[in-house]
Amino acid sequence: MHYVIQLLAAILIGTAIGAVLGPRTKSLFIGSLAGIALGVVTLVTASWIPLAVGAAIFLAAQGMQRDPIANRG
Repeated sequence: MHYVIQLLAAILIGTAIGAVLGPRTKSLFIGSLAGIALGVVTLVTASWIPLAVGAAIFLAAQGMQRDPIANRG
């Protein structure tokens, strides 16, 4: 089970790094950094709690992102 948790943490880290490297808002940048940090903690400890919190923060930051072209209306 530890390997599955560590694999999911690696996926979270990779996705968050991709979000940091792309065009972003300040909230997405902070959420991605939090996802990376908690993913690294999960890799070291193999605990599912930091993985769940990191994924929730990262997904919330992704959800707050707005497309400025779609809002012109």
